[in-house]
Amino acid sequence: MNDKIKNGFDSIPQLEKDGTVHHLGIDHSMIGDGVILTSNLERVEVIKDRFKDAKRMAFHREYITYTGEYNGTRMSAMSIGNGCMPTEIAVEELRHIGCNRMIKVGSCYAIDPDIKPGTIFVPQGACRCEGATLEYVNIQYPAVSDLDSFFAILQSAKELGKDVTTGIIRTHDALFLESPFAHEGVKERIAPWQKVGVSCVDNECATMFTVASILQMQAGCIYVVTDNLATGEAMDYEKDYGPKMDEVIDIAVLAMSKLIKGEEYEI
Repeated sequence: MNDKIKNGFDSIPQLEKDGTVHHLGIDHSMIGDGVILTSNLERVEVIKDRFKDAKRMAFHREYITYTGEYNGTRMSAMSIGNGCMPTEIAVEELRHIGCNRMIKVGSCYAIDPDIKPGTIFVPQGACRCEGATLEYVNIQYPAVSDLDSFFAILQSAKELGKDVTTGIIRTHDALFLESPFAHEGVKERIAPWQKVGVSCVDNECATMFTVASILQMQAGCIYVVTDNLATGEAMDYEKDYGPKMDEVIDIAVLAMSKLIKGEEYEI
Protein backbone atom coordinates (compact mmCIF):
# COMPACT_ATOMS: atom_id res chain seq x y z
CA MET A 1 0.00 0.00 0.00
CA ASN A 2 2.97 2.38 0.34
CA ASP A 3 2.88 3.22 -3.37
CA LYS A 4 -0.54 4.83 -2.84
CA ILE A 5 0.72 7.35 -0.27
CA LYS A 6 3.03 10.10 -1.50
CA ASN A 7 4.91 10.34 1.78
CA GLY A 8 5.33 6.56 2.03
CA PHE A 9 4.02 6.58 5.61
CA ASP A 10 1.63 3.69 6.18
CA SER A 11 0.89 1.02 8.74
CA ILE A 12 0.63 -2.72 8.18
CA PRO A 13 -2.91 -4.15 8.24
CA GLN A 14 -3.65 -6.31 11.25
CA LEU A 15 -5.77 -9.01 9.62
CA GLU A 16 -7.76 -11.92 10.95
CA LYS A 17 -7.79 -15.30 9.21
CA ASP A 18 -10.96 -14.36 7.32
CA GLY A 19 -9.31 -11.22 5.92
CA THR A 20 -11.13 -8.73 8.13
CA VAL A 21 -9.22 -6.00 9.92
CA HIS A 22 -8.74 -6.76 13.60
CA HIS A 23 -10.69 -3.95 15.27
CA LEU A 24 -13.42 -3.02 12.80
CA GLY A 25 -14.20 -6.63 11.92
CA ILE A 26 -14.79 -5.93 8.21
CA ASP A 27 -12.98 -6.25 4.90
CA HIS A 28 -13.00 -4.14 1.74
CA SER A 29 -16.15 -5.82 0.38
CA MET A 30 -18.15 -4.74 3.45
CA ILE A 31 -17.43 -1.01 3.39
CA GLY A 32 -18.82 1.66 1.10
CA ASP A 33 -16.95 4.27 -0.91
CA GLY A 34 -17.33 6.65 2.03
CA VAL A 35 -18.40 6.33 5.67
CA ILE A 36 -20.32 8.44 8.16
CA LEU A 37 -18.64 8.10 11.56
CA THR A 38 -20.21 8.69 14.96
CA SER A 39 -19.15 8.14 18.55
CA ASN A 40 -22.60 7.02 19.65
CA LEU A 41 -23.58 3.35 19.29
CA GLU A 42 -27.28 4.16 19.06
CA ARG A 43 -26.79 6.96 16.52
CA VAL A 44 -25.35 4.59 13.93
CA GLU A 45 -28.77 2.95 13.83
CA VAL A 46 -30.32 6.32 12.95
CA ILE A 47 -27.76 7.04 10.25
CA LYS A 48 -28.21 3.69 8.50
CA ASP A 49 -31.95 4.39 8.17
CA ARG A 50 -31.02 7.01 5.55
CA PHE A 51 -29.66 4.20 3.38
CA LYS A 52 -31.49 1.90 1.02
CA ASP A 53 -31.04 -1.79 1.77
CA ALA A 54 -28.73 -1.13 4.73
CA LYS A 55 -27.12 -4.29 6.11
CA ARG A 56 -25.15 -4.75 9.29
CA MET A 57 -21.67 -5.88 8.35
CA ALA A 58 -20.09 -6.18 11.77
CA PHE A 59 -20.39 -5.38 15.47
CA HIS A 60 -16.98 -5.75 17.05
CA ARG A 61 -15.94 -3.91 20.20
CA GLU A 62 -17.25 -0.33 19.87
CA TYR A 63 -17.35 -0.53 16.08
CA ILE A 64 -20.72 -1.18 14.43
CA THR A 65 -20.82 -0.99 10.64
CA TYR A 66 -23.78 -0.78 8.26
CA THR A 67 -23.49 -0.48 4.49
CA GLY A 68 -26.19 0.49 2.01
CA GLU A 69 -27.03 2.90 -0.78
CA TYR A 70 -27.77 6.61 -0.69
CA ASN A 71 -28.42 8.88 -3.66
CA GLY A 72 -26.92 6.36 -6.06
CA THR A 73 -23.76 5.82 -4.02
CA ARG A 74 -22.61 2.98 -1.79
CA MET A 75 -21.77 4.26 1.67
CA SER A 76 -21.47 3.07 5.23
CA ALA A 77 -22.24 4.20 8.76
CA MET A 78 -19.91 3.28 11.61
CA SER A 79 -19.70 3.86 15.34
CA ILE A 80 -16.16 4.51 16.58
CA GLY A 81 -16.55 4.95 20.34
CA ASN A 82 -15.44 7.94 22.40
CA GLY A 83 -12.02 9.55 22.33
CA CYS A 84 -8.91 9.72 20.25
CA MET A 85 -7.44 6.22 20.31
CA PRO A 86 -10.51 4.43 18.89
CA THR A 87 -10.79 7.24 16.34
CA GLU A 88 -7.17 6.75 15.27
CA ILE A 89 -7.74 3.00 14.95
CA ALA A 90 -10.83 3.55 12.79
CA VAL A 91 -9.03 5.92 10.41
CA GLU A 92 -6.05 3.58 10.00
CA GLU A 93 -8.16 0.46 9.46
CA LEU A 94 -10.54 2.21 7.06
CA ARG A 95 -7.52 3.03 4.94
CA HIS A 96 -6.38 -0.60 5.12
CA ILE A 97 -9.66 -1.69 3.51
CA GLY A 98 -9.72 1.07 0.90
CA CYS A 99 -12.23 3.52 2.35
CA ASN A 100 -10.62 6.97 2.14
CA ARG A 101 -13.59 9.30 2.73
CA MET A 102 -15.16 10.01 6.10
CA ILE A 103 -17.45 12.55 7.72
CA LYS A 104 -17.98 12.49 11.48
CA VAL A 105 -21.31 13.54 12.97
CA GLY A 106 -21.91 14.20 16.64
CA SER A 107 -22.23 16.87 19.30
CA CYS A 108 -19.88 19.39 20.86
CA TYR A 109 -19.82 22.15 23.48
CA ALA A 110 -19.44 25.81 22.57
CA ILE A 111 -17.04 28.10 24.41
CA ASP A 112 -17.75 31.18 22.28
CA PRO A 113 -20.50 33.03 24.20
CA ASP A 114 -22.17 34.00 20.91
CA ILE A 115 -22.80 30.41 19.78
CA LYS A 116 -26.21 29.20 20.90
CA PRO A 117 -27.11 25.60 21.75
CA GLY A 118 -28.72 24.04 18.70
CA THR A 119 -26.20 25.62 16.32
CA ILE A 120 -24.85 23.34 13.60
CA PHE A 121 -21.07 23.68 13.73
CA VAL A 122 -18.63 22.66 10.99
CA PRO A 123 -14.97 22.75 12.11
CA GLN A 124 -12.46 24.15 9.65
CA GLY A 125 -9.62 22.99 11.85
CA ALA A 126 -8.89 21.74 15.35
CA CYS A 127 -6.44 22.47 18.15
CA ARG A 128 -4.44 19.30 18.80
CA CYS A 129 -4.84 19.20 22.59
CA GLU A 130 -4.97 15.40 22.65
CA GLY A 131 -2.24 12.84 22.94
CA ALA A 132 -2.86 10.39 20.10
CA THR A 133 -1.56 12.49 17.22
CA LEU A 134 1.61 13.44 19.12
CA GLU A 135 2.60 9.82 18.54
CA TYR A 136 2.46 10.58 14.79
CA VAL A 137 3.89 14.06 14.32
CA ASN A 138 4.97 17.10 16.32
CA ILE A 139 2.53 19.81 17.33
CA GLN A 140 3.44 22.14 14.44
CA TYR A 141 1.47 19.90 12.04
CA PRO A 142 -2.07 21.28 11.58
CA ALA A 143 -5.35 19.43 12.10
CA VAL A 144 -7.59 20.62 9.27
CA SER A 145 -10.51 19.36 7.23
CA ASP A 146 -9.68 18.73 3.61
CA LEU A 147 -11.31 21.35 1.38
CA ASP A 148 -13.49 18.95 -0.61
CA SER A 149 -15.10 17.56 2.56
CA PHE A 150 -15.49 21.00 4.13
CA PHE A 151 -17.14 22.57 1.10
CA ALA A 152 -19.28 19.50 0.36
CA ILE A 153 -20.74 19.87 3.87
CA LEU A 154 -21.35 23.60 3.39
CA GLN A 155 -22.90 23.05 -0.05
CA SER A 156 -25.17 20.30 1.29
CA ALA A 157 -26.33 22.47 4.18
CA LYS A 158 -27.13 25.25 1.72
CA GLU A 159 -29.13 22.92 -0.52
CA LEU A 160 -31.09 21.65 2.48
CA GLY A 161 -31.74 25.18 3.73
CA LYS A 162 -29.79 24.74 6.97
CA ASP A 163 -27.65 27.43 8.55
CA VAL A 164 -24.24 26.41 9.84
CA THR A 165 -21.43 28.10 11.74
CA THR A 166 -17.79 27.37 10.99
CA GLY A 167 -14.67 27.85 13.09
CA ILE A 168 -11.95 26.19 15.12
CA ILE A 169 -12.60 23.41 17.61
CA ARG A 170 -10.38 22.23 20.46
CA THR A 171 -10.01 18.46 20.77
CA HIS A 172 -8.92 17.25 24.20
CA ASP A 173 -8.82 13.99 26.12
CA ALA A 174 -10.56 14.79 29.44
CA LEU A 175 -14.35 15.10 29.19
CA PHE A 176 -14.82 15.94 32.86
CA LEU A 177 -12.51 18.95 32.65
CA GLU A 178 -14.34 20.78 29.83
CA SER A 179 -17.99 19.82 29.73
CA PRO A 180 -21.21 20.70 31.58
CA PHE A 181 -20.07 18.08 34.11
CA ALA A 182 -16.65 19.65 34.65
CA HIS A 183 -14.69 19.99 37.86
CA GLU A 184 -14.52 23.45 39.37
CA GLY A 185 -12.58 25.98 37.29
CA VAL A 186 -13.92 25.21 33.81
CA LYS A 187 -14.33 28.90 32.88
CA GLU A 188 -10.71 29.56 33.79
CA ARG A 189 -9.59 26.57 31.70
CA ILE A 190 -11.50 27.65 28.58
CA ALA A 191 -10.56 31.35 28.87
CA PRO A 192 -7.20 31.10 27.03
CA TRP A 193 -8.90 29.36 24.10
CA GLN A 194 -11.70 31.92 23.97
CA LYS A 195 -9.13 34.70 23.73
CA VAL A 196 -7.65 33.25 20.54
CA GLY A 197 -11.00 32.63 18.86
CA VAL A 198 -11.64 28.93 19.45
CA SER A 199 -15.37 28.26 19.09
CA CYS A 200 -16.06 24.80 20.53
CA VAL A 201 -14.55 21.74 22.22
CA ASP A 202 -14.82 18.03 21.46
CA ASN A 203 -12.91 14.75 21.92
CA GLU A 204 -12.15 13.30 18.46
CA CYS A 205 -11.99 15.84 15.62
CA ALA A 206 -8.27 16.74 15.70
CA THR A 207 -7.24 13.08 15.69
CA MET A 208 -9.40 12.28 12.68
CA PHE A 209 -8.22 15.36 10.77
CA THR A 210 -4.54 14.80 11.50
CA VAL A 211 -4.31 11.08 10.80
CA ALA A 212 -6.51 11.36 7.71
CA SER A 213 -4.34 14.18 6.38
CA ILE A 214 -1.09 12.28 6.92
CA LEU A 215 -2.59 9.24 5.17
CA GLN A 216 -4.03 11.47 2.39
CA MET A 217 -7.65 10.66 3.11
CA GLN A 218 -10.68 12.96 2.99
CA ALA A 219 -12.16 13.91 6.35
CA GLY A 220 -14.83 16.36 7.45
CA CYS A 221 -16.84 16.90 10.60
CA ILE A 222 -20.27 18.30 11.46
CA TYR A 223 -21.67 18.78 14.97
CA VAL A 224 -24.68 20.06 16.83
CA VAL A 225 -23.83 22.32 19.77
CA THR A 226 -25.65 21.02 22.83
CA ASP A 227 -24.32 23.35 25.54
CA ASN A 228 -22.37 26.57 25.92
CA LEU A 229 -19.72 26.32 28.65
CA ALA A 230 -19.26 30.10 28.75
CA THR A 231 -22.91 31.04 29.30
CA GLY A 232 -24.27 27.89 30.92
CA GLU A 233 -27.01 27.62 28.29
CA ALA A 234 -28.16 24.17 27.21
CA MET A 235 -30.54 22.90 24.59
CA ASP A 236 -33.78 21.16 25.52
CA TYR A 237 -32.54 17.61 24.94
CA GLU A 238 -35.93 15.91 24.95
CA LYS A 239 -37.47 18.40 22.54
CA ASP A 240 -34.64 19.56 20.30
CA TYR A 241 -31.73 17.11 20.27
CA GLY A 242 -33.25 14.41 18.05
CA PRO A 243 -34.55 16.77 15.34
CA LYS A 244 -31.32 18.77 15.28
CA MET A 245 -29.21 15.62 15.02
CA ASP A 246 -31.44 14.51 12.14
CA GLU A 247 -30.51 17.74 10.34
CA VAL A 248 -26.81 17.08 10.91
CA ILE A 249 -27.11 13.52 9.59
CA ASP A 250 -29.07 14.66 6.52
CA ILE A 251 -26.31 17.16 5.69
CA ALA A 252 -23.57 14.58 6.23
CA VAL A 253 -25.01 11.84 4.02
CA LEU A 254 -25.74 14.30 1.22
CA ALA A 255 -22.21 15.68 1.50
CA MET A 256 -20.74 12.18 1.41
CA SER A 257 -22.68 11.32 -1.73
CA LYS A 258 -21.24 14.46 -3.35
CA LEU A 259 -17.72 13.44 -2.35
CA ILE A 260 -18.16 9.94 -3.71
CA LYS A 261 -19.52 11.28 -7.00
CA GLY A 262 -16.81 13.91 -7.22
CA GLU A 263 -19.33 16.73 -7.60
CA GLU A 264 -18.00 20.24 -7.83
CA TYR A 265 -19.01 22.71 -5.15
CA GLU A 266 -19.84 26.38 -5.27
CA ILE A 267 -17.67 28.77 -3.28
